Amino acid sequence: MISDNHNAYNNYNNYIDEYELTNGYAVVDRNFSIVTANEPMYLFLGMSKHYSIMDAIHQVDIDDFIDVANSLRPEIKKSMCIRMRRIDNSYRWVIVDIEKKVIPNTDSSEYLELHISDVLVIRELNKKLQQQIKAFKNETAENRNLLIMQPEPAIKEFCIKNIESDNNCQLSLIYLEVDNIEQFKATHTDDECHRITYVIEDTILKAIDNRGVLGRMNDFKYIIAIKNINKEVKLRAFLEHIRTQISWHCKFIDSSYNIEFSIGIGRYPDNGKDLDLIKKKIQKAINMARSKGGNRYIIYKEFLHGEIEDSDK
Repeated sequence: MISDNHNAYNNYNNYIDEYELTNGYAVVDRNFSIVTANEPMYLFLGMSKHYSIMDAIHQVDIDDFIDVANSLRPEIKKSMCIRMRRIDNSYRWVIVDIEKKVIPNTDSSEYLELHISDVLVIRELNKKLQQQIKAFKNETAENRNLLIMQPEPAIKEFCIKNIESDNNCQLSLIYLEVDNIEQFKATHTDDECHRITYVIEDTILKAIDNRGVLGRMNDFKYIIAIKNINKEVKLRAFLEHIRTQISWHCKFIDSSYNIEFSIGIGRYPDNGKDLDLIKKKIQKAINMARSKGGNRYIIYKEFLHGEIEDSDK
């Protein structure tokens, strides 16, 4: 997945406080490359392509980590305390739970699941869990994750309701479509295509986590409205998480299928306060992603991508 906004990483020092690691999760292959991770993990490590977990482990602890990983049998877990490098190049003591697993019906399919938390913030977990439980109990049905089959009016209603209730509201609107689904359909059954649909929708709904809504526009095209991830570092972590997580779970359907996405993103109020105009900017962003060959996301920025001209409206 390619981004057209490489300069974002130059500003990561502004967000160091965002990177404390709690409940980090990653899937690591036999070469210790990160296959997929959740948002906290990407925020902690950064989002370089082909990142190896070994690049983040202190050199003093690498041999111990490898020994533990290699000693595991499938479905067996072990825990260890090691030092890991954060994106600002400082090291943090973390507790790592390691479990070896196997993809069914494939050869050479072993992988590791890692659950990682900063030792210094673990003490806050119980407090946060209690707050989450309380918030969940108080949450009304209208605020829970929804898959909307007729998304345009519902997405607009969600945005307007949040804007009216919060003067500082920030919303990200994301168009996502699968680039190479026709290739998959040509060689697979309807049931397997339905399983791909389920993976996409289930992954995104879990990632949204009561922060927004998901709408199905038509065949393998979606729109997401989500609150409070407008900072680029958070937005990129969200996108990388859903992209890699969907790709990973699709491997359990067909290990040879490398699912690809074109994604266009617009933000309120960063791209203006007119939702219809923001929607046009998102459409322009995804058109640009398609024109560049797909398999990329574009976060719309006026200084990079221009204002919407009359001919665009």
